[in-house]
Amino acid sequence: MKYTRENEQIENLCELAGALEKRVKTVKLQIFRIQLTVMKETGTIRVIICRRECIEPMKVILASDHGGVNLRREVADVLTDLQVDFEDIGCDCESSVDYPDYAIPAAERVASGEFDKAILICGTGIGMSISANKVKGIRAALVHDLFTAKVTREHNDSNVLCMGERVIGPGLAKEIAKTWVSTDFEAGRHERRVSKIAEYENK
Repeated sequence: MKYTRENEQIENLCELAGALEKRVKTVKLQIFRIQLTVMKETGTIRVIICRRECIEPMKVILASDHGGVNLRREVADVLTDLQVDFEDIGCDCESSVDYPDYAIPAAERVASGEFDKAILICGTGIGMSISANKVKGIRAALVHDLFTAKVTREHNDSNVLCMGERVIGPGLAKEIAKTWVSTDFEAGRHERRVSKIAEYENK
């Protein structure tokens, strides 16, 4: 190829740009973008780092029943580290409570637009996800691995994350929460599919 040395430089710069993009792409605070311009006529490469238009910070509501108290506290630490604005509505109890009493009010506050997303935790995550999905406009996903944490945001535009304290440990739960809040909806063909759910809800 004519620009062998330049092509190698381009590959290195692309890797650098991608790594930097990942560093600054947390939550919805995507304030930088990378521009890589290649001038083939002169064999020069120009990298520009500039500010994106600021996006309003994400607001998350966090809740659990008695079976998810410990994991909820671990997730709260993650949200604090990511500088996510969140409200923790409990429960802070050891005695048995009913998961719908926490899942439904949290889901309603997401559906109303007061919060962008919710993270709900119980023993298995099942009760929380079933309850939250009864609220119109809610797309609650029960997640216990990093792949589905990412894909449920990219493909399903999930607005509620549910996990089970008796199913996964705190380390994985924190990584799931981090992945979920920092992944954007891809829209495109997925937007059409999500819209069909909303259309059915509105019948």
